[in-house]
Amino acid sequence: MRHVIETERVDLFDVNIVITMRVLLDRELEFDRLKEAFDKACSVHEVLGSKVVLDASGEAYYEKADGQNNSFTKTDSDLLTIIKENQKKRFKIENGEFMRGFLSPDGLVFMMHHLGGDGKSLLYFIETFMNCLEGKECEFVPFKNLTLENLPAESEVPFFYKLLVKRWNKSWEKEKKIFDFSDMDREYESFWNNHETKIEIRRYEKEELTALLRKSKEAGVSLTAYVIADMIKDSDKANDIGLAVDGRTDANRSMGNQATGISVKYKYDPGKTVEENAKAVSRLMQKKLSDDRYRFFVLKFMGLIDPTLKDSLNLEHAGCFSGKTSAKVAELLGYGNTAKDISITNLTRVDIPLEYGDVKIEEIAFIPPIVSYAKNVYGMVTANDVMIVSRHIYE
Repeated sequence: MRHVIETERVDLFDVNIVITMRVLLDRELEFDRLKEAFDKACSVHEVLGSKVVLDASGEAYYEKADGQNNSFTKTDSDLLTIIKENQKKRFKIENGEFMRGFLSPDGLVFMMHHLGGDGKSLLYFIETFMNCLEGKECEFVPFKNLTLENLPAESEVPFFYKLLVKRWNKSWEKEKKIFDFSDMDREYESFWNNHETKIEIRRYEKEELTALLRKSKEAGVSLTAYVIADMIKDSDKANDIGLAVDGRTDANRSMGNQATGISVKYKYDPGKTVEENAKAVSRLMQKKLSDDRYRFFVLKFMGLIDPTLKDSLNLEHAGCFSGKTSAKVAELLGYGNTAKDISITNLTRVDIPLEYGDVKIEEIAFIPPIVSYAKNVYGMVTANDVMIVSRHIYE
């Protein structure tokens, strides 16, 4: 296996790039049984048996690792402590470490580097894990990610943006630096010495969730659009809202980063109801979601930028590198003070089974990372008529 890292290159040097899910089961299970299922599930997914290589030319790619180097451990720490401790411990992706699993007092916790996959990927890993726990034989799942080559043809980048990137790349050539994993270590140490994150988790029980869904339906909008309108109703400015979007065009259930994203800008109108504002937000969302030129623009556009320049954006954000071109591009692309006001990933109602033999998943919580171009990140997921909404910010 050898897969070049293209559209997901911005995740390589990001210092807060770990996706977390907490899974509550309906019963306690022995650690050895859980670890065996975890190890088997890791062996099923190709990406979890790979590693990331950074070569002397600045190219980065996945290749097969010697065995799998993911871990499953037992801890007395709660969910928030696990996240706070582990987001500061760099995943050794150059050795093939993409996943850390924990048996904790708060349930099963799975932490995955974004280069191992997106939020959907982690759900599909959990499905594999649960099938292994039940004793089923699982077929090998090949790695799949989004590349410039396999993105829809309709998502072509407009000429102006191509010209802009061409200028950036030409300017970067004069000061180009190729970074390696030692720079990543230095970056993590520098950033996490003076940063802490805060996580808030809210449960919406069936009755409350049903009421939200009813209001959304009556307004003729998605739950996400309704929630956004409700979030910004007390804001007196235009909010820049980023939304992570599933980029799978073939409904595959492979692990790999297959997420894309759109953004909308909207100022809440206090003279209108939440429902009316939600309709306005929904119109902006649908305009971009229904057109591949918008839906995949960010991937195509970022894919044109020199890979090492993309690395430098995260290093600029972390405060341990500064260059004339990288500083300018970082600010323009939201890696500085112009980060998105709100970033939302709604995994909606999970598309994996919740019952596996004699074991049932009762609840799933999803905590997304605060990527370098965001500052107020929300993760939403629904299972068993319970919706969990998490908010992840820097303190």
